[in-house]
Amino acid sequence: MKPTEFVKVNSQFWGEHLKGVSGHLPVSHRTELPGPMLFPRLMVLTETPDWNILELVGLSREYRTLEVRRQKVGSVEEYFGLGDGTAVVPLPGENLFKDATIATEAGRQALDKRFPGAEKMLGQEFVGPGEQLFQFAPGNYSTFDRALLVHTAGDALRVRWTFFALAIHRSEPADKYLDFLRNYAAARPHLDPIGTVSLPIDATEIKADAFTSTYLAHGLQDSTVDQFLDVNESILLSAFGATKLVRQPVLEGTDGQPDFILEREDGSHVIGILELPVADTVNGKKRRRAFRTPVRESAARLTQYAEFFATPDNRSQVKTKYDVDVSDPQKLLIVPTQETIAAGDLAGSGVEIVDYDTILRLHLAAKS
Repeated sequence: MKPTEFVKVNSQFWGEHLKGVSGHLPVSHRTELPGPMLFPRLMVLTETPDWNILELVGLSREYRTLEVRRQKVGSVEEYFGLGDGTAVVPLPGENLFKDATIATEAGRQALDKRFPGAEKMLGQEFVGPGEQLFQFAPGNYSTFDRALLVHTAGDALRVRWTFFALAIHRSEPADKYLDFLRNYAAARPHLDPIGTVSLPIDATEIKADAFTSTYLAHGLQDSTVDQFLDVNESILLSAFGATKLVRQPVLEGTDGQPDFILEREDGSHVIGILELPVADTVNGKKRRRAFRTPVRESAARLTQYAEFFATPDNRSQVKTKYDVDVSDPQKLLIVPTQETIAAGDLAGSGVEIVDYDTILRLHLAAKS
C-alpha cells in the first residue's frame, strides 16, 4: 500500500466511523455508558521504508474532524523507540493488544512507585525481563488499542499511553486494510467502539480546557508556562499523586530554572520541564520554545537541577523560600504526545519522559 493510499483509507474510515459514533452513543445511549466518552483529536500517519503506522492522538470531550499530520521516520523500531536487545513480546504475524500494559520488569515496578493512578489502567499485563518492549517481524498488523507502553533504559523511563496505534506492513493492499478496520470495528461491543474511551468519572473532570483538544489546543502556542500550569495544575497533582505544585522556582547558580516542582503525598518530589510549544517571556516579549536537541538538552538541565539539591545549603534555601524540602527528586520531562523518542536518546537521558496524553490519562485514572 502506497503512503497516499494509506492516508486516503484512514481519512475515509476514521472520519465516517468517529462521526457516526459521536452522533449516536453519547446521545442515545448516554446512560448505558460507563461515563463521558472521549475522542482523539489528531491522526498521525507515519511512513517508513517497510511499514505504515497510524496513531490517534489526543483526548477531547467532543468529536471534531481529526487534524492530520504526516511524517517519515527511518524504521518502525525508531517510531516506537526500540533499540537492540531481547524483547518482552515478539510480534510475529498479527498482534492485538487491547486495554493492556507492555512493560519491562523495571518499568512495571516504576509504575507502582511513581504513578499511583496507573493501577486502574493496566488491563492485561505483558511484563518480562527483556531490554526492549517488542520486536517487529514481517506480518500484516500489530494493533495497540488503549495500551500502556513502559520502556526502561538504565535510570531512564518512558511511559506512553497509546490511544490507538496500528503498524501495517507496506505489502498489504489498501482494500484488505480497509476490510481489517471495518471488521475490527464491527467485532467490538456496541458501547465500546474503537478510537474512543468511556470512563467512570464525574463529567466535571473533563470540563477543563485540557480536554478541548490535545497539547495542540488552539492558543497554547501563545500560552506562557504559568498559563499552562493554571490549566493543568490539578491534572499534574492527581497524575503524580501530589499535594503541592511550586511554579518556576529560582535555583540560584543553575542554568535557567525548572518549570515546576511537585511535592507528592509520600513526601518525595518531582522536578519537571515542559518540552512543549509554550512561550517563555524574555525582556517582556513572548518567545515560543524550540528545542535543537530534544530530550538531551532538557535532560542535561534536569540533571543540573537534581544535583543542586545534593547540597544541604541549597535545600535549606529552597525550603525557606518555597516550603518544600527536596532531596533526590525524580527528573521529569513532559513531551508532545506524538514526539518520537529514539532509543539512544532515552538511554542517555537518565530522566523520566512522559507525554501529555499519558498525563491526562493518568489523571482520569486517578479520578475514576
